[in-house]
Amino acid sequence: KSLPLLGRRRAEEGERRGRMEAYPPVVCGNRCFMEKDFSAAIKHYTEALEEDEDNATILCNRSCAYFEMELYKTALKDADAALAVEPDNVRAIDRKALALQSLGRRKDAQQQWMTALLHVGGDLEVYMSIVARLSGGPPPPRPSAP
Repeated sequence: KSLPLLGRRRAEEGERRGRMEAYPPVVCGNRCFMEKDFSAAIKHYTEALEEDEDNATILCNRSCAYFEMELYKTALKDADAALAVEPDNVRAIDRKALALQSLGRRKDAQQQWMTALLHVGGDLEVYMSIVARLSGGPPPPRPSAP
């Protein structure tokens, strides 16, 4: 006998949650992010940060999830926290710039992107994205993972 649609969805969510609990919180957060379940991704990243509060990568990932939920001030706070740990982290600088731009602080965002260009190294994807943002054109498509 098949479950009604709502019951089936709840069963599928419960099954997914059960499978996800077998993985570290960061893996769960990344998967939720890719599925565009940003609220769940934030929950998992927060859990991971309870174990490793100075992990710039996790802070960047959570910043990105907050950004996708249009919580720009919180995204900025996490980007700043990541930069406090790793001042040359290009992805953290980029996350900060995106948050600043979304908060209407375009000049501050451009300054951050100029700083990012000094540290970009060989990451062509990030370089192209930053150059597009600085020129005012549309950025290249975002990667599917944070």
